[in-house]
Amino acid sequence: MSSDLRSRVTALAEQYRKAHAPLTPERLAAGIGASLSYGRLPEGRFGAWMPGQNHILIDQDSPPKRQRFTLAHEVMHILIQQDDDLLSELHEAYAGQELEKELEALCNLGAAEMLLPGQAVEAAIAQKGQTPRLIPELAELHQVSEEVVIIALAERGPVPSVVLMAGSKPLRVYFSAKHPRLTGWVSRGTGFRRDDPLVVTFETGLPQKTTARLPNHEVLYGLEAYPRNGRVYAVYKVLQN
Repeated sequence: MSSDLRSRVTALAEQYRKAHAPLTPERLAAGIGASLSYGRLPEGRFGAWMPGQNHILIDQDSPPKRQRFTLAHEVMHILIQQDDDLLSELHEAYAGQELEKELEALCNLGAAEMLLPGQAVEAAIAQKGQTPRLIPELAELHQVSEEVVIIALAERGPVPSVVLMAGSKPLRVYFSAKHPRLTGWVSRGTGFRRDDPLVVTFETGLPQKTTARLPNHEVLYGLEAYPRNGRVYAVYKVLQN
């Protein structure tokens, strides 16, 4: 994903936030002239845009913070589609599945900026470092989903990183995001080896700092892992020479 595309999407989201604050769900949808409702969606789907009806449907069974993030994500889809220059540049740079993947990443990035200003994230990182402890802390402070904070930490951190949260037994990835310069990626549902440091953190309840590899990857990262309320939050930082 090019830095120009990222910066333009971030600016688009920032303008939308300022123009329609406070971003209640109703105001989020109304800003693009869409109606909003909640209902049942197929497994794995959290939201849907119905262009013919100018309507956004959000999964009724998702937690409220997740619903808000999904709604912001759908709004970003529409804002990008309405920006001819941005859409044209996106289609010139990517095609097929790669295009879909980059579009989803851009919508996630824009949704995170809408709900959690990047300046607030950078201020927290400057004060406390790029630590996984910020994930539940900023989520609670700004009343956003943990996914929003994970995206922002990966994007705004001073060191290129993969940021994720995991849970359940056996331990698996719930959500992850990465700095755009990184190729390392772990998808939702990815599991961990029994001796993985994240599994150790999860089972002992003890935070740790060590070096570790992402599941199914060879590159060694500097890992900080933090357990809380049945989840493990982690930041995998590129090792600096």
